[in-house]
Amino acid sequence: MRTKTRLLAATLCLMIQPALASEARLSDGVGRWVCQPDRPAWPQVLIDFADDAYRRCDQSTCVTYPLGSPTLEDGMVHIQFAPNGGFDTADTGGRYREMIVLSEQTIETTGRCDFRGLADVYDPRP
Repeated sequence: MRTKTRLLAATLCLMIQPALASEARLSDGVGRWVCQPDRPAWPQVLIDFADDAYRRCDQSTCVTYPLGSPTLEDGMVHIQFAPNGGFDTADTGGRYREMIVLSEQTIETTGRCDFRGLADVYDPRP
């Protein structure tokens, strides 16, 4: 009976491991992430590690900032962008909080981030 239990446990581990390993993480610094704001008037955030770009896009324009390296602490990722901008979310995405100081005014937005792959969302190159 013990042999069957061990064999079953080993089989389950081998089946689950690829699924866990394939989960995208912001701390890996690869791919593209799309972050939808909670309010329609707030900008959408595109985190593009391929182009080293942090984009804040509203209905009329996108502002692009250089993308700082993600730092990971206690399962949360922090990305510094612009001199006065910061972005925080779980390493696998989900709920986010963004704060940026523009013209001496602090703006805070929230929403949800999801991994969208390596090149399937936004490609600014012609």
